[in-house]
Amino acid sequence: MNSAKRNDELSQRRTTFDAWLLPVALGWSLLMLGIGMILRGDASALRPLYNLSDPRVGPAGFGAFVGHAILCGSDVRRRRVLRAGVVLEVLRMIAVLASGVPLDSALLSTGYGFLAAALADFLLSREWRYAFLTALVPIGMAAAPVGLGGLVRKLTPKTFDGALLALDATFRVPFSKLIGELFEIAPPIAALSLISYAILPGAIAAGLAYEEYNHRRGVTRGVGVNLLLAYAVSGTIAALLYILCPATGPAHAFKSGFPSHLPDSSTVSLILAPYAPLSPRNAMPSLHFGWGVLLARSTAGARRSVRLIALSFAVMTAIATIGSGEHYVLDLIAAVPFVVALEAATARGNVSRRRRMALISGVLLFGSWIATVRSAPNTVPFFESNPALVWGLAVVTIVACVAVALRNRDAHGF
Repeated sequence: MNSAKRNDELSQRRTTFDAWLLPVALGWSLLMLGIGMILRGDASALRPLYNLSDPRVGPAGFGAFVGHAILCGSDVRRRRVLRAGVVLEVLRMIAVLASGVPLDSALLSTGYGFLAAALADFLLSREWRYAFLTALVPIGMAAAPVGLGGLVRKLTPKTFDGALLALDATFRVPFSKLIGELFEIAPPIAALSLISYAILPGAIAAGLAYEEYNHRRGVTRGVGVNLLLAYAVSGTIAALLYILCPATGPAHAFKSGFPSHLPDSSTVSLILAPYAPLSPRNAMPSLHFGWGVLLARSTAGARRSVRLIALSFAVMTAIATIGSGEHYVLDLIAAVPFVVALEAATARGNVSRRRRMALISGVLLFGSWIATVRSAPNTVPFFESNPALVWGLAVVTIVACVAVALRNRDAHGF
């Protein structure tokens, strides 16, 4: 009896927490947008929302439209939103092309019209929670580069790009060069990978809606992680880490040499140096790859087709992060313990004690790679003399993370 009562109390607490989490997350995104306006000194921080061609807000809006299809219980409403979205998207495309936006940018920002249609339908139906969920990721994506992202860039005029380039070189396999050149000679692979990279905001929005759908039905999916909480805190945590180890990616730091003529590692600075001061500091860890993994793991227990789509998305995102020059290989390796720790930190209360080991291991392993980068003047020569060691550390990191990560069997429902 006492056990049943305790479980009921825990369930009630989780329900109350989940009820408050969404408005708090949305409020935090709006606050970050306000901070961006203050930092810029005008309303230009709102430009991603009204210029109708932002490559982050558009895909997030399309993901919100997919979320509407998942959460809406009426086929009539789904068809109405689809038709309205198509009309609004055609009008948007005409407007942005007429204003001089390149065709590829206009296409990659598809989603504004669908977002407006989905949000309007939820608001007219007075489904306030779904409306908040629909607006969350688009507003968050608008706020990211001007809120915390803008602050991080101001606080880090110098980066560790030279150190990361040199550490990548100790693997003795030029991953950035090889995948970058593959993209040049195989446009279909490049296009598919870069589309996967670009649609991450939409995938997150759809993933949050899928979690809400399963939560509403009382169905267990994934490894017990509260995906909404993970989204709410991951950007802030990552921003703090980007201050600790700022970097911007080889395509930004070594723009003229990427991918085929990157500088020799012996010619770059291994300490903080002024690389690409105007570029975002979002390299280590790679949140793109990290969220690709999170979304794939959130579909554990779902239909095979859903799991295969999510896994393929994670793989193509990983390839795109390197081939586009937005990340170093080390960024992806460091993202693995980051994800393990994030999952453990945001797991629901009824997940097994395994979360403690996952959290501690993830933090320690990620911290070890941060320390490796920050002490590059010592670690780079050492790894250059012992190339097997850096491979061994990378393998140990991944294997250890796989060993301690949460499992589908650790989740016991919502």
